[in-house]
Amino acid sequence: MRLAFRAKLYRVSLVRWVDLPRKIVAELALPDADIKGGGRGWNAILRFNDDIDRVTLLPGKPGKLKLAFKVELLRAADVDAGDTVEFTLEPDTASREPDLPEEMRKTFQARPELEQRWLAHSVAQRRQVVRYIFQTKSAEVQARRSWIFLERLAETGSLSGDDRAK
Repeated sequence: MRLAFRAKLYRVSLVRWVDLPRKIVAELALPDADIKGGGRGWNAILRFNDDIDRVTLLPGKPGKLKLAFKVELLRAADVDAGDTVEFTLEPDTASREPDLPEEMRKTFQARPELEQRWLAHSVAQRRQVVRYIFQTKSAEVQARRSWIFLERLAETGSLSGDDRAK
């Protein structure tokens, strides 16, 4: 099932959002999202301006859910906060778990404790790290970036650059 929406974009900090009626979105029976800390969210596929994106809807104002749009999609459509956008949503039942770089996959097989530290982070954060690693085409740079995060996990349990354990 796919539903069409028309909503006005608004800005909070650097993010562009739309509010959607919770009752109408409920008709889609979206699968629950894996949100770290136990928050609520729902996975959906967004179709906007001939682009497809995997998104997570979050609780918003009373009776509403909120949806963040990627800035790249909005730039490509030449729209911004204050503009009204048309898009569709449908359930996203596919796994959100990222495909790991070879270096990380091998290391996690050999060192399961590192994999547990990796899995302690949200799927969104893991996807962001993997996206950063794969941004480069060079296998050598991908391996080097993988090792940066593997070393952080081993030393601090964290994926961020600070030295506090997560």
